This record gives sequence, C-alpha cells and structure tokens, in this order.
Amino acid sequence: MTYIRETCGCCDCEKHCGALDIVFVIDSSESVGMTNFTLEKNFVINTINRLGSMASDPTSPTGTRVGVVQFSHKGTFEVIRLDDPSIDSMSSFKTAVKNLQWIAGGTFTPSALKFAYDNLIRDSKRARAKVSVVVVTDGRFDPRDDDSKLRYLCDDPNVVVNAIGVGDMFDKEHDSETLVSIACNNKNRITEMKKYTDLVADNFIQKMETVLCPDPVIKCPDLPCKTELAVAPCVGRPIELVFLLDGSERLGMENFGHARHFVEMVANALTMAKNRNDQNGARLALTEFGNENENQVAFLLTHEQKAITSGLSGLHYLDASSAVGPAIFKTINEILGKGPTRKTRRGAEVSFVFITDGITNITNLDEAASAMRREHIFSTVIATGSDVDEEVLTTLAMGDQTAIFKSQKFSDLLQPSFFDRFVRWVC
Repeated sequence: MTYIRETCGCCDCEKHCGALDIVFVIDSSESVGMTNFTLEKNFVINTINRLGSMASDPTSPTGTRVGVVQFSHKGTFEVIRLDDPSIDSMSSFKTAVKNLQWIAGGTFTPSALKFAYDNLIRDSKRARAKVSVVVVTDGRFDPRDDDSKLRYLCDDPNVVVNAIGVGDMFDKEHDSETLVSIACNNKNRITEMKKYTDLVADNFIQKMETVLCPDPVIKCPDLPCKTELAVAPCVGRPIELVFLLDGSERLGMENFGHARHFVEMVANALTMAKNRNDQNGARLALTEFGNENENQVAFLLTHEQKAITSGLSGLHYLDASSAVGPAIFKTINEILGKGPTRKTRRGAEVSFVFITDGITNITNLDEAASAMRREHIFSTVIATGSDVDEEVLTTLAMGDQTAIFKSQKFSDLLQPSFFDRFVRWVC
C-alpha cells in the first residue's frame, strides 16, 4: 500500500462533507496590514484543504462550494463566487485566493455582510446545502456605515455565521460587541484571538474543520485510480521563488546533492517566465548559507533553465556552521533589492523556501523574520530528520505550521508524494 500511495496519490481516501456552501468574509482594510491579509488568505486555503473534495461542478447538488468576499471601504469588494464555473478543484480555488490583492482602505463591515448575502448566497445557494459564513475582522468599522446591517445574515435561518475577531496590526483589541451582532448573538460562534498568526495555527484549523464539517463521510476509491493533473505548475501568475539552502556541516555532502537535485526538479516542473519581465510564470534564485560571513549565491532571479543548471552544478558545499538570520538579510538586499533597485516583478508573489533542520545561530533571527513580513514575503520550510529545532522552523515559517514540510531523510524530497505536494503548495 505504501508503494501504491507513492505512485498513485489519488488512491488516498477522501473526506466528503455533503452539500456545503462556505463563504469567507475577510477584512482587507488598512488596519489589517499586508502580512496579516496574507495570513487571512492562508487561513482560507488551509481550512478548505481540510474539508476534502470540492464540487467539480458548481451546479452539482452535492459537494463543497466555497466563496470569498474581501472588503474594505464603501463599495470596495473583491469576490470569488460560489457558482464560479472556473473553480472546480482545490488548485483553481487556491490560485484564485492567492490572486486577491490587499485593498488597504477603510472598514465597511456591515455593508460587506449585506453584499455577501445579496450577491453570493441569496440567489446562488443550493436547495439542500448547509450555508456557513466565516467572518474575519478586528471588529471595528467605519461609523459612516449602517450598523443595522451587522445582523443582515441573521434573517436567513439556513445560514450559520461564525465571527472571528483578531487584534489589528496596531495591537488594538477587537470589538467584542460587534462580533456578537455578526454572530447573531450566538457566543458559541465567536472566536477571539490576539494576533493573526493564531488563524493559521494547526489547532485552530482543526477546530474550524469540525465546525464546518462536523459529520464527514470518508470514501475510498476503487483501484486503479483515475487522476487529474498531478502538479499545478504556477500558470497564470508571477512568482519569484527563492531557495535558501543550509550548507552547514550537519547536512553532509550526500544530502547536499539531494537538495540540489530537488531544486533542479522544481525548476523543471514549473512553468517558467518567458523573459525577465513576463507577468506570468516563475523565476528562481538560490543562495547557500553557512556562518555569518560565508554565503554564496548560486544564481540570481532567473527564468533561464541553463542559468539554473549551471549555477547548481557550480555550487560547492560550504560544510560550515549555520547562521540563517544574516542570510535572510543578505538575500533580501542582494537578490530582491530595495526601492529603485528592486529586482522582483511588479505584482509578483515573492516566496522564500528554506531547506534546513533549524539548528542554527539564532542571532537576529526575529529581526530577519520581521524583515520578511515588511517585504511581504511568503515563507515555506523544508526540514528533514528527527533532530530539528521546532521553534526556529516555526519562526522561519512565520507561525504557519502548514508551511513546514517534514521528511525523515533528504532522499524523500525526490519522491513524487513529497515533490508534488510541495509544488502544489508553492503554486
């Protein structure tokens, strides 16, 4: 069965939640901040990941459909509709969520709730579907908005509202009274948290899984499998993927070779940009880090397979101590650039991928993580072995446990089960 699962991942059993329509209403106002807005999007993706199979056809009477409304000032909404025919898989939904752009305006929460019902729920909900709405906000809203609309979703008995209140980027607490109104006076449907990183904590995602799908049905397919496209190769949007490879003595020469091979496989799997200014596809960069003063760049951001292959073949194993903090600052300054010397494409998602066990000098690590947040960088961590520093890995992943990919040995990185899951994640 291990062999079958590795060669045919679609053979895994699937969770089915019945006819379920879920609408996320997420705060995209200025007080949320770019980094926290990204965490909101990750929360949406991670939650839906736990709910199993999505409806392949939005008109189907069964399966899970998902909609998203992000809101800011008056009349400013961005929407993923429940009945969007292009959202027919987890991959297409994840791409649509990642493409949402932070609005950074005022906060018209009551109007957003009315908009969500009038435009996503009222006319497109299915007859037998359970409708769940998840609202994420700091609770405060512009006094010019009509507060009577806070209970707008409460008039439909077939809609269940869950309100999540989070302290905003200025460290102010959420407005609990507003949350009570949003949740239709049901305090059991209210969750209070201090920071946005709590949204993506594994225990909270598990809680939301139970709230949204309390009675799942587990279905296992007959063999042989029928599979869809195995990898979502970053088509249709720009992504700058920067690898930070730990070159410390703990790695070993053999594992260093596996890591280089893994990066080359990623480059071959992704749809690369056609040129340096192409607004679609991926570009890659890689830096190897050792001690504070010993780092080497294999290749700067590039779309050219030849440059990537040449850079990897010429990269030598440092076999040194490890200091990841200085490597992050160096990567931001030399590979990404700042201000007028910025080297990333406008509107591109910038993603750092750390390949490390987390055993490293932690000097300036917190400051480096803050720098990644300021630069709006997504972070993924690949960690191998059982002897890892969980605290460092969590810091590098900026609190998102689902962004930490673990394996027992480096050769696992080359297995289809691990590799395809990683590529789906970064895409």
